[in-house]
Amino acid sequence: MAEAPMLGLYVHIPFCVRKCGYCDFNSYAGLEALVEPYLRAVALEAAVVGPKVFGRRVGTVYIGGGTPSVLHGPQMARLLRCVRSVFAVEPDAEVTVEVNPDTVSLAKLRRFRGLGVNRLSIGIQALEDAHLRRLGRVHTARAALRSFALARDAGFANINVDLIYAIPEQSLADWRRTIQRVTQLRPEHVSAYALTLEDGTPMHREMAEGRIALPPEELELAMAESAAELLIAAGYEHYEVSNFALSGRRSRHNQIYWRSEEYVGLGAGAHGYLNGCRYGNVAQPSEYIERAGAGRELAVLRERLSPAKALGEALMLGLRMREGVDLSELHRRFEIDPLQRYRRELDDLRRRGLIGMSNGRLWVTRAGLHLLDEVTLRFV
Repeated sequence: MAEAPMLGLYVHIPFCVRKCGYCDFNSYAGLEALVEPYLRAVALEAAVVGPKVFGRRVGTVYIGGGTPSVLHGPQMARLLRCVRSVFAVEPDAEVTVEVNPDTVSLAKLRRFRGLGVNRLSIGIQALEDAHLRRLGRVHTARAALRSFALARDAGFANINVDLIYAIPEQSLADWRRTIQRVTQLRPEHVSAYALTLEDGTPMHREMAEGRIALPPEELELAMAESAAELLIAAGYEHYEVSNFALSGRRSRHNQIYWRSEEYVGLGAGAHGYLNGCRYGNVAQPSEYIERAGAGRELAVLRERLSPAKALGEALMLGLRMREGVDLSELHRRFEIDPLQRYRRELDDLRRRGLIGMSNGRLWVTRAGLHLLDEVTLRFV
């Protein structure tokens, strides 16, 4: 009998110093008093979920937010001790913590490193103060650069830098300058995302009122192409539409999502995917704490995916990877032939030059990359 694939584990820390104007993540400022009861609630959830995945090994742990680096050393220690006591975390697991430049010190980063955290994701976002202010970030460009240097001094040899482009009033020259400065830092991984403004965020309201405007679509496209050009020239592999890595430094955890593999989600608003079922926890930290303490159900969303829907999601997510998907592997996993199920869609996309296919693999072309949402929505 084949051994079950390794799981990923995501833990959500919903606290932050200040909510940024563009952020629609499940994060909250000013709730410091809830940190301790929240960590106790996460331990209670872990105790419930752990037996459900008994015997399954965990290959990646990702602590995201919010701003997980608002936790001090002893709090992070308790969280990781809980995770390792409940789940079979592999000795060489990739253990990532998201940090913001304004919430770290050399002492804190050294403590995290000593706890077995071996990968950092630093939310730098921009390297010009005007753009950071526009986004509502607390830190300055100088603080961002300093946080990266501190991470290196603390012994981190696997660092991701998060960047945002297509910020109001950002020029192509601004963005190229940011990418060039980042390549000089030589992080192992770079994530570069176009700014999107979701309904209900402060920046979306500003845009609706005509006080700010996003760059035109052609400029956003030029920024995406510039990032790829400069990062590839600097030795980075463009392995996912928004992600770049030095050799051997792809994000192991994020590839679990893109490959539609299974993972556990712990915490308020966390999502997971186990045994063909997707679930999402209650979002509000206070309600999450109350439910966990009372032994009540934490998931407010549960959906068992049919094989056909699971296949569609696997295609939608897998085509974000530049190497695409293995069609025979998808056929084996879901017992549906994707070539038959999506014959008309695939024929149309190939005719338009948006996808390529050879040697049993399907991928998005360079032209298709710029219309990725249109391509992947064909499989929903």
